[in-house]
Amino acid sequence: MVRMRFEMNDGSPLRDNIFELLASSNTTGSEDLQALMECASHIQNTTMIRAVTKECGLSLSKCKMNNDLELYYDIKRGRHDLGYISKGWTDPGFRIGDLIELPRSKVDIFKRNAYQLLTFCATNGIVMTVKETPETIEIAMDGVIYNEGFNKTTFKKTLETLNECVEKAEALLGECG
Repeated sequence: MVRMRFEMNDGSPLRDNIFELLASSNTTGSEDLQALMECASHIQNTTMIRAVTKECGLSLSKCKMNNDLELYYDIKRGRHDLGYISKGWTDPGFRIGDLIELPRSKVDIFKRNAYQLLTFCATNGIVMTVKETPETIEIAMDGVIYNEGFNKTTFKKTLETLNECVEKAEALLGECG
């Protein structure tokens, strides 16, 4: 494949570096465009999330990004963990969630109360999934906000509802690990 060389000395240094990188890559134009769209989406979504969490008096930490996740951040109020926000590369929106790890010694308590907890969460729009490991029972709770509806009000309400579900889990299951 033949790549065009660009002579750009009067533009943005960042833009010039990007074009230089693209010109020297072995990818197709379609692959270049896909990568650039993913980068633009990540920058837009991260900017939006940072602005909304700041408006809510919250902070973000532990930024992660990989082949599956466009973004992942832990949400904090001061030093207190409030859950996380994540988005996959092809997801139409964001997941606001939390993970509860219950020791295996509490499996009987979990089995007795799982339906009540599941019903409470589902009624409030929070999805609950369970995964057993040799040491723990992992309970993942997630609320979804589509890109178009992501704003301070929906974020705050989803986070509050998620917190209610976590508190209900702690009330039904005892202090979680």
